[in-house]
Amino acid sequence: MTDLQSVGLGALQGITEFLPISSSAHLIVVPWIFQINEANVNKLTYDVMLHFGSLCALLAIYGRKLFDVLAEALSGLRKGGFWQTLLPKLIAGTVPATVLGLLFKGFIETHLRTPLVPVFSLVAVSVIMIVAERIHVEGRRMSYALAVLLGCAQAVALIPGVSRSGITITAGMLLGLRRTEAVDFSFLLSIPIVAGVSLVEMRHLSFSGGSFEVYLAGMLSAFFFGALSLRFLIGYLRRHSLDVFAVYRIGLAALILFLAL
Repeated sequence: MTDLQSVGLGALQGITEFLPISSSAHLIVVPWIFQINEANVNKLTYDVMLHFGSLCALLAIYGRKLFDVLAEALSGLRKGGFWQTLLPKLIAGTVPATVLGLLFKGFIETHLRTPLVPVFSLVAVSVIMIVAERIHVEGRRMSYALAVLLGCAQAVALIPGVSRSGITITAGMLLGLRRTEAVDFSFLLSIPIVAGVSLVEMRHLSFSGGSFEVYLAGMLSAFFFGALSLRFLIGYLRRHSLDVFAVYRIGLAALILFLAL
């Protein structure tokens, strides 16, 4: 892998990590289509660096909101209202993806990381997005039950092609959250997952087999393009629907199927 290819894959990771179009599908399909050779890098180390870049982008955009959540929780501890704050609900929502990720990570990596698996999940989630936009009725407030349901939706995103942000935002809308509230909860919910994956996988760090500049280029690219795409998505969804992303996902699924056949 060259430095330029590393920048390209880092940009791809950053953009698709936060837009509801599935990073896993793109990171499977793009190297497959363009025959990008990753033989000269430690794949596990490279993935950790990309995830770390995405985490930094997430914290750059949502760091202030996360600080507010923690401050609210501390105030709740002092005043006796901790369990009504958002932090314990975020913790509850993190459990499903954590448990299922630990249980099925090996199966997913072995059996589902193929170009054809995303075809079905890309289309299925696109249909759900389109339906959610047409039947979205606001009015529910965040509760523990709702947080756990959104956590279960996040767990489904372990399947390549689903999109973590896509399925959690869509599920939040279907369950009655305001669009902006669904977006914010979705990305706050992702912080412990992305951070946890980065920390757990750090045991695999080894910069042998390739120049450090290749890894650094991927990480910085993932950070820069991740922050841009996340900022764009937050602003876009204040005024527009998910339809454009659903159409893109269906087009991508059609392209993958065409190339595979």
